[in-house]
Amino acid sequence: MESKAPTGEEILLAKITSGDHYAFRKLFDQYHSKVYSYSNWVLRSESLAQEIVQEVFINIWINRAKLSQINNFGGYLRVITKNVTLNALKKIALDFKLSNAHVKTWTEVDNDTEEQIQFKETRALLNEAILKLPKQQRLIYQMCHIDGIKQKEVAEKLNISPLTVKAHLRDATKTIRNFMGDQADLCVLLFMFFYVIK
Repeated sequence: MESKAPTGEEILLAKITSGDHYAFRKLFDQYHSKVYSYSNWVLRSESLAQEIVQEVFINIWINRAKLSQINNFGGYLRVITKNVTLNALKKIALDFKLSNAHVKTWTEVDNDTEEQIQFKETRALLNEAILKLPKQQRLIYQMCHIDGIKQKEVAEKLNISPLTVKAHLRDATKTIRNFMGDQADLCVLLFMFFYVIK
């Protein structure tokens, strides 16, 4: 029984296996458009598709010793092209994810910095407002809202009635809110009340 004569493609692959650059060029000319079309269709990028073509054929040349064992080069080429293209797609997705994470991180840092600046400015304004209070009001305000002493204890220490302490606190808070104007958000003020004047 006579053996089947090798096809033109099989002869071409055999030459490439032996290191024939001219045969490899013929193979490239014959198939590179198919690789380009598929990768460009998936990646939607001509420049990336050209890179895929180069990578696919470099891969084929490096692994040319396997070509003599391949019965269906078209199928073999499709598998390599698909794998290389999908790897490129995964890299794009990863780069996009890392880029977003980087932007998000810097955005968070920027937000934190902005909040810290706003915090310092608000605290400075609050401190200024407290310093402008009448001496007795300022003392009572500091003892109650900054030192955390109960109104009853403040009254005992200053030898005044609890109602007087309460009245001073009410007037002090009103004065501070008026002084701070738009900055006098209740939540900010309540938060800032716990910080000692510096």
